[in-house]
Amino acid sequence: MEWINKFNEAIAYIEKNMEGKINLEEVARIACCSLTRFQRMFNFATDMTVGEYIRNRKMSLAANDLKNSEIKVIDLALKYGYDSPEAFTRAFQNFHGMPPTTVRKLRISTDFQPITFQIKINGGNFNIGTKPILRIEDCSNKRVISFFVNCQGPEEAAGNMLREWALKNLSDYTARRYVGYAPKGHHPEGVHHQSDEPIGSHEYLIQMFLLGDEEKNSNFHGADVGDGPQGLYLVGDVSLNEFDSNGNIDLGSSMQTAFGIMSESLKDMGNYEFDFGQRRHREEQIFSNEWWINTSIKDAGLQGFKLWLPIKKI
Repeated sequence: MEWINKFNEAIAYIEKNMEGKINLEEVARIACCSLTRFQRMFNFATDMTVGEYIRNRKMSLAANDLKNSEIKVIDLALKYGYDSPEAFTRAFQNFHGMPPTTVRKLRISTDFQPITFQIKINGGNFNIGTKPILRIEDCSNKRVISFFVNCQGPEEAAGNMLREWALKNLSDYTARRYVGYAPKGHHPEGVHHQSDEPIGSHEYLIQMFLLGDEEKNSNFHGADVGDGPQGLYLVGDVSLNEFDSNGNIDLGSSMQTAFGIMSESLKDMGNYEFDFGQRRHREEQIFSNEWWINTSIKDAGLQGFKLWLPIKKI
């Protein structure tokens, strides 16, 4: 758990240097990792960037200064590292929803407290603070229906098959769980993922978990029923914050980042190790309402994305 202590030390450094400009390289050094790694892990754990956190804290502190002193806006801007009072005022209004003069007059503002990192391991859940970012899930004996393709752009093609079937046969499709995987990998030829790589051609399977008595049937609305993922999986959120040169979400790079963080977390949990021998990772896709009704939406239709990594007890 040493990395948690280092992250808290890095946050303490940020708090001590909130007035003025903060050296992020020094923040990463205190956390004992590269700046890129620190930024990715911070975003994974908090759902915000380091820059957003610092800006929110500065705006919260600035509001307290306004309410409790006669400091001028120009001096407040300099105090918190802004080059001009105009830039400070824009950031202030974006955060609080009102300009500095109004906050001073009404004495109301948005409060944003410092964060601290704490780990709690409760059964199969691994939490940072109160946010469950990882969990261990046993899907043995679960039943699914599957949509299989082997073509170029298979993830999109399988998703389109699923969507067409679900819209025709279900009324609760937005509440279902959908997990996909590539039986032979996303790069069967053995190359590594590269940003901006051309759309590949390979096998892909997307599955929908069945509920209750649905599992007892061999067929569900015309789709064959089969076994779902077997064994234990470490399930974690994937932050969709990696982009290619065209500004599109780079799922491959986002998954690689999440995999690195989950690997380190698995070591801290103890009693488990990866089990990739005969099993592959899976990808839980949480589709937005817009995706279901607009066939032109692709990755932008993802409301959430989770990575499933096969594990076993040691």
